[in-house]
Amino acid sequence: MKGKSKIPAEFLQKIKDAVNILDVVGEHVVLRKTGGNSVGLCPFHSERSPSFSVHENKGLYHCYGCKKSGDLFTFAMEIHGITFPEAVEELAERARLPLPLDWNGGLASDDPEVQKKRRDQRENQHILFKLNLFAMAFFRQQLKAQVEVMRYFKSRGVNDDLALNFRVGAVPPAWDALARHMADKKAPLAKAVELGLIRPSSKNSRASSMGYFDLFRNRAMFPIIDLRGRVAGFGGRTLPEHVTRAMGGSVESGEMAPPKYMNSPESPVFQKSKLAFGLFQAQKHVRETDELILVEGYFDVLALHAAGFENVVATCGTSLTPEHLRLFQRFAKKITVLFDGDSAGVSATERAMEVGLEQGLVLSGASLPRNLDPDELLFDQSTGQSLPQGREQMSALLSGSRPLLATRLAEECAKARGGPEARTQALRCVAGWLGKYKDPVGRQIWVEEAAKGLGVTPGLLYQAMGVHAGAQPTSFEAHQNRRPQGLPRGSQRPTVERQKALTTAERVLLQGLAIGGDYSVLLQQARGKLPKDCTLVELFVFEPARDWVSRLIHEPGAFELMRASPEKILTQDIDPSLRPVLTEAWVTKEPLFTQAEFKNALDRALSRNWARFSQQIKKALAEAEAKQDGDLHAQLMKDYLDVQRKIKEFNNFYDEA
Repeated sequence: MKGKSKIPAEFLQKIKDAVNILDVVGEHVVLRKTGGNSVGLCPFHSERSPSFSVHENKGLYHCYGCKKSGDLFTFAMEIHGITFPEAVEELAERARLPLPLDWNGGLASDDPEVQKKRRDQRENQHILFKLNLFAMAFFRQQLKAQVEVMRYFKSRGVNDDLALNFRVGAVPPAWDALARHMADKKAPLAKAVELGLIRPSSKNSRASSMGYFDLFRNRAMFPIIDLRGRVAGFGGRTLPEHVTRAMGGSVESGEMAPPKYMNSPESPVFQKSKLAFGLFQAQKHVRETDELILVEGYFDVLALHAAGFENVVATCGTSLTPEHLRLFQRFAKKITVLFDGDSAGVSATERAMEVGLEQGLVLSGASLPRNLDPDELLFDQSTGQSLPQGREQMSALLSGSRPLLATRLAEECAKARGGPEARTQALRCVAGWLGKYKDPVGRQIWVEEAAKGLGVTPGLLYQAMGVHAGAQPTSFEAHQNRRPQGLPRGSQRPTVERQKALTTAERVLLQGLAIGGDYSVLLQQARGKLPKDCTLVELFVFEPARDWVSRLIHEPGAFELMRASPEKILTQDIDPSLRPVLTEAWVTKEPLFTQAEFKNALDRALSRNWARFSQQIKKALAEAEAKQDGDLHAQLMKDYLDVQRKIKEFNNFYDEA
């Protein structure tokens, strides 16, 4: 069996035909018709004047402010922070289209047994999500029926609107309230067991004779909602004694006391290392602020949202994981940890810092006052009323957040002043952190900073890290350039200086490539002016642009498809930095540049190519002279003069055209 990673284009087109991009975008943006397009305020960044445009006929969107752009699938990915296969599933469900028989997140198989197994898995997941939704509705009903529980939520700063937005609920102290409700409604009890909502009773269980008891009892309930809005699982917190007694329950203590927090067990739809409480509600605010704030508890999330800090999430009863960070990075560059100031909170913060370093990230951090939860800082615990001074204090805490690594380094550098032994211990501690840091460039900078603060040499710090100074190459140094054919004899491939961003000239060339027409003719002419066996790829120095143009060159009919149906090209794997450039070319009616400006951009790119070859031959000439190789020197000199004549011819080419 061999998996295929490409999703059938025919299926993607069926979805686009069935789902109008205006309907999907319109759920997040207020749009108004202007000419052939619909415009509104961009959902991806804060703005006062609308710069976000949707072209219904082409099925594309583009923001002239933040440059976010793409098609129906891209919008679903960006707005929900989901992967391409997840976006396909989401939109296929919306279009009421069944997924292909061999569907498995975009991977295909020709094996009928494998296909059947995957269909069964999808069907099972569908039932499990539906059952979680059923349980959530029951918990919501219980909350509305229990006045004391409602009062408790409000004392923690959770008003009715917030309770509805986060769909919080409650469950009474009874041992089988949910199990009985499910049995009455003929819900599949075996599936509820698979989700961990209920469990089979043993002989001596206090559960009813029906044979099942509830996992969650006497708790405030917090649904864990995934990025597609589905209820994946639950978190539950024990209710205070006075609330329990008000509902007719008994308070157990000692070994019989239940754990304060409890979460759904792992299941096909609930993997707590990949989910975060509140991210579904917070994603828009996280994207707008470009910062995600991570707290410890469910009530912490609710309290901060209630106080206006809406870019806050919490992990689901587990420590921060690499999967969490990869998820959070889809939405924000800055990730700030806001944990309690007690010893447990400090330890959790340090673990989070180390997980970040292992992923090449330096997380930021802010500490709450010792023994104080966010809701205690922000709300009066007796009335649930907001405390203005608390909000100001929280705002100051968050705005004063610093990189965790910087804070910890400062602490260890202060300890190092206590003498040789203290310096040794501090050195080892810092080396342990920096040894985990996977970004070689960032690590080098932090090593130099830390060595200065510790009063040691960078070499000694590297020695403590177990890494020889300079032994780790950067990704740029490790990159091996491909060598094209047709180079001048005795020379090597010219080193192309890779750019970190698209240049203005490259932007013009890419957009001309996308528009086609007369620009396509000029590009074909330019291809003949490149060195032998070089392709249009050599006109670019920005790596994503080179990769994309290279794929176009080797994809049969790609140029024709791009001009006829550009939205189909966008379903391919295009680097995010290129998507707005190409989309702007396809959706903008006004000319983006004149033909003369396009010629000038070509002129600069071609000139740069020949200049690189010229410099390379000069280096080869110097080496031949040093080796006293007269024959090679003579041949290289001939090549050099040929290249110079070519450069001169090229410089006059467009003037004569």
